[in-house]
Amino acid sequence: MKGLLLQFIKFFGISGIGWCLDFSVYIFLTQILNWPVFQSNYLSSILAVSLVFYVSTRKIFKESKSKISIRSKYLIYLIYQILLLSLVSILGQYLSTCLGTLGLHSNITKILAKIIITPITMIINFVVMKIMVEKL
Repeated sequence: MKGLLLQFIKFFGISGIGWCLDFSVYIFLTQILNWPVFQSNYLSSILAVSLVFYVSTRKIFKESKSKISIRSKYLIYLIYQILLLSLVSILGQYLSTCLGTLGLHSNITKILAKIIITPITMIINFVVMKIMVEKL
């Protein structure tokens, strides 16, 4: 149990760095280029999850001895991320729209939507990556 908690803390730290990258790109796309939440979240998130996967597989999780290469695991993880990103980007767009009905400026609603969906994806990603890297 202690090992799992330590892994989660490390993953949280690496994910925090990934989130900073994600959020910076997201802010640039939504605030400077005025892109919609859905597309912005997709692009910014793919960059971040790639960084988190790369670091996590080398520094946090113990790779299992399997016939599936780390590159193949990355491709599987990327496909999983595209599915997850589709769902959370739709959710983010919906949240942004709902927050807009409260009279908040669209720049604020876009940022709040991103902040709300982040903890959901972080927890799911930890579980999926642990299983994929250590069990597959």
